[in-house]
Amino acid sequence: MLPLNDLFTEELRKQILSFYETYEPAQEQFKYRALPPRKVKTLFYGASHTNGFRIQEFFPGASFLNRGIPGDTLDGLYARMDIDVFPYEPEQVVILAGTNGIHEDNGIMLRKFEALGDLMAEKNIRVFFSSIPPIRHGDRWNRFQFQDKIVELNAMLRGLARRKFAGYVDYHSVLRDEQGELRAEFAREDGTHVTFEGYRAMAEVLKNTVELY
Repeated sequence: MLPLNDLFTEELRKQILSFYETYEPAQEQFKYRALPPRKVKTLFYGASHTNGFRIQEFFPGASFLNRGIPGDTLDGLYARMDIDVFPYEPEQVVILAGTNGIHEDNGIMLRKFEALGDLMAEKNIRVFFSSIPPIRHGDRWNRFQFQDKIVELNAMLRGLARRKFAGYVDYHSVLRDEQGELRAEFAREDGTHVTFEGYRAMAEVLKNTVELY
């Protein structure tokens, strides 16, 4: 695993590893790591929004790998980067994360995003950061309270992505309604995850931002 530091601490690593060991959807995803890695053009990296994105249906024939784990955090992305990113030698990585752990200070979260990007860029990987999607009022995990914080962090993330990395994938702007919430037709009952229609809108943004073929 990658070394611990002031951002990705031993305590945080223990927490995320314990989560992986006790959360069945995460365990199911890790089974696929037993398969031999092969080089891909694009690796999608993140949590449940990534995991649920059936990219092969929207972009058949594209060379990609989906490495999203439901419930994951930025600390998890750091902890598993050397098994879920580097062995596949991707040309580019699209990171979509941040909903889990959104209670953290925005400055610290931005530093974590940047650290993840720097480690990939050191291996000549083009890094795209995706905006954190909006949440619909009444969400299951009481994260609607962070709606304004998400908007602020997305602005910071957009600046970082355009200043230092390959680009910014702005899902938030097409998923939100006039009140800034996740649009009703794009929201699942939990108020956080998106429907097929939501993913179709996201696929259009992805197509226009990242060269997948």
